[in-house]
Amino acid sequence: MRKDYLTRMIEEMTEAVGEMLGLRRQQKNEQALEKLDGVLKRNFRMSEQMLRSLPPEELIQLFRQRGEAIDAESVQLVARMLQENADIRENMGDEQEAASSRIKALHLYLYAALNGASRELVDYPTRIQEVSSALERYRLPAPVERLVMLYEEREGRYVQAEDAMYRMLNVSAEDDQDALEEGRMFYARLAALEEDQLMAGGLTRAELQEGIEALQD
Repeated sequence: MRKDYLTRMIEEMTEAVGEMLGLRRQQKNEQALEKLDGVLKRNFRMSEQMLRSLPPEELIQLFRQRGEAIDAESVQLVARMLQENADIRENMGDEQEAASSRIKALHLYLYAALNGASRELVDYPTRIQEVSSALERYRLPAPVERLVMLYEEREGRYVQAEDAMYRMLNVSAEDDQDALEEGRMFYARLAALEEDQLMAGGLTRAELQEGIEALQD
């Protein structure tokens, strides 16, 4: 029943996204926002304004279920709406609002991916790549870079994960012990891998040791 409900929701949202795309092409951005607002209210009991104003952590908390479990599917669907909101805002010439929505969308996509979201429902690997590409010239917050690190590590892309780890450290406070501990734990997990696993992720044992020593310094 849950799967059928999600499938129907996705079908509705896919149709709505197509309509919003058509409205954007006609420069009917306000109507596109109204369409987005309607989808959000029907499916998630939130408005477009609420979507933009709440930080990502609070949006995630809206979908925390009994026993502290997260409804990861709803989280990634909200991320999809944030991505669409960003496209509309960009079409309106509001680059700052578009970037803000994309950063939140990336945060939610990554969080959902790391907490059991289905790849089939929204194809989050493709969406993560789309949003990341659109944010290439922006500096991401440390919590987002931490999620990028964990996601790339899970996907076996250890070089990319290491890059995200150092970006996380660079945007964190210099004396942020939590960020440093995240880095230490990351390297500890990689150190426990076999050589062929490291190589598949783009790292050699010698490069890993260099990274560990650099972090210690």
